[in-house]
Amino acid sequence: MALEEDTAWVLWPEYFDLRRTRSEGRKVKRAFAVSDPTLEILTKAVERLGLQYKAEPEKAYPANWWNQKGRILVEKSMPKSKLLEKVGSELSRIQRS
Repeated sequence: MALEEDTAWVLWPEYFDLRRTRSEGRKVKRAFAVSDPTLEILTKAVERLGLQYKAEPEKAYPANWWNQKGRILVEKSMPKSKLLEKVGSELSRIQRS
């Protein structure tokens, strides 16, 4: 099954940035956040979860438009809140190893 880009969840590295507050764009609890998340480790976390995705490195988070960190489109196989928690948990494991 191919990824439907029009209906996919969008994940920005800023959602998982430990240095950001909720009002600055962090979407996960501090326990699931990491310092300096990159598109590469976000991609690795999504791959480890076995989800279909598409990385778009040329994109920039709207509130941080001058810094093109990229984004990932992920298949809608679960609610976004659950996806954010799972990806954040996986990012924590990746950064610890």
